Amino acid sequence: MALAKPLKTAIDRIGDVQAGTRVSSDAVFSDPFMRDHTRFDSFDEFCERSPWSLRRPERIRDVDRDRLDSYVAETTDFETWEEMDRIAAEEEIIDQVVW
Repeated sequence: MALAKPLKTAIDRIGDVQAGTRVSSDAVFSDPFMRDHTRFDSFDEFCERSPWSLRRPERIRDVDRDRLDSYVAETTDFETWEEMDRIAAEEEIIDQVVW
């Protein structure tokens, strides 16, 4: 029974990822994820040090996709924003089940 709640949460999150709905960036782009896969210690730092004025991290989706993909490719282990976003969501789901 102890595993039932984390599994339900993970299944719900998989549905969110497939549907294209997301939780907050802080939950998906955790500090450990950012340290492991980027040049930054946090998603906020990733946004603050970007070439755009991103006072709110959720504004990242307003950035031109080609320019964002270039920034991601230069500063992370990923080639595109979509890849980074997908892998972060997958790792977050796995973390929920494992913990």
